[in-house]
Amino acid sequence: MNLNFPPPGRFKTPEGLRLGHDDARAELVRTSTMGGLVGDAAKLVANICLPHFEYEEKFVFPVFSLLPDISAGRVRPEMADVLPLVYGFMAWHDTFNAQHESIGAAVHALLAVGYKEDNREVIEFGYSLRAHERMEHEVIYPTVLLIGKFVQEKLGIK
Repeated sequence: MNLNFPPPGRFKTPEGLRLGHDDARAELVRTSTMGGLVGDAAKLVANICLPHFEYEEKFVFPVFSLLPDISAGRVRPEMADVLPLVYGFMAWHDTFNAQHESIGAAVHALLAVGYKEDNREVIEFGYSLRAHERMEHEVIYPTVLLIGKFVQEKLGIK
C-alpha cells in the first residue's frame, strides 16, 4: 500500500464539506461555553469531534476534489495521486468506525442533557451532529472508496 501522501493543498476539500465542519465547530464552541451539564457534555463531544474533523479534512475530504472530473467522464493520470489518501482511509477505516461510535455516544449524552434542561438549541445541535455523523458513515466514507476504485480501474492500477 503506497502511503506517500500528496502535499497539503494538492487536492482541495469541496467547500460544502468544509462548511459543514465549520458550522459544527462554531456550535461546539458556543455550546461548550454554556457551562453546567450542557457545557460539560459539549466539551466531551468537542474533544472527540475536533481531532476527527481535522483528520477528515486532511485525508478524506480532499478525495472529493475529483468528483467534478469523474462526473464529467474525465480521467487524467494525475488522479492517481489521490490514491494514497484513499489507501490511508482504508487503513484507518476501523478507527473511523470506532470514533463514530464514540461520537454517537457523546452526542447521545449531549441530547440527554439538552432534553433534561429543556434546551431546544442544544437538542437541535445534537440532532444536527447525529445527521452529520450518519452522512459521513453512510455516504462520505463509501464514496471515498468508490472514488478510489474508479481511479484504480480507469488507470489500470492494482
